[in-house]
Amino acid sequence: MTNETKSGETKTWQSGGGRRIVLAFAFLLLLPFYASLGPMLFQRVTRGFVGDTAMLLVLALAFTALMALILQQLVHAVRTRVTLTATGIEATVPKVGTRGPFFLLGYETRQIPFADMAGVDQRNEVYGGSLLPVLLTSTRVVPKAGPPLVLGYSNANDQEPQLPFPAIGREIATRAGVSVTDHGTVRRSFGHRVMGVSAQGALSAPLPEAEIAALNVAHRRNVRALVAMLAVLVLGGIAIDFATASRTSFAEMGAGLSNPSKGAEPKKK
Repeated sequence: MTNETKSGETKTWQSGGGRRIVLAFAFLLLLPFYASLGPMLFQRVTRGFVGDTAMLLVLALAFTALMALILQQLVHAVRTRVTLTATGIEATVPKVGTRGPFFLLGYETRQIPFADMAGVDQRNEVYGGSLLPVLLTSTRVVPKAGPPLVLGYSNANDQEPQLPFPAIGREIATRAGVSVTDHGTVRRSFGHRVMGVSAQGALSAPLPEAEIAALNVAHRRNVRALVAMLAVLVLGGIAIDFATASRTSFAEMGAGLSNPSKGAEPKKK
């Protein structure tokens, strides 16, 4: 959300209050269910329920990943903030290099005057294979001295992002009088992204247009195949239920509903 405090001088981008409330409500709503998984696992382990324990453990791992994602998004919505002033920028963003287990604590606040900026870099990063690739656009401010400031990542499919980092980068470049350099599309590892490992060598080399086109074609083909497979499984399950269901059970149920007194034993005097 954009909030202009002084026209032409100061502009601030940060997540809106509605997003923060929704994320906080979702986290607090799921927290009691998540906390109950520990005692449930302990009871099953102590009583020797191996099968139930394994299934519940898989559910607990998936639940943990979900809670970590919601908590990360909540902290990001609360802490991330980019402010443009008349002389430079002040940004509170995740600190590069501490995004592994300490991603919640790895935030930094930096101030960079426009006069100290050498440029703004942008590039598209592809995560995952051809089945379900995720395309993110990274934007960073490159100072004349010191490490770059990574403002953040935007999803190319999100038409109304809370923090439009590419647009923020272009406005920073306009005010600072520097250029925006597009480094093309590169393939990145999700594990390296989580652990804060920067791309070097072949990992930072731009992908050729032919490979990007092939990736898009394979993605569309695989998604269609996945949707078709899910549809076949759902329809097949419905067909099996109808085929294996007792043909007389529905008739008996209907007869019992239409004549509730039928089959009832006479009352003894």
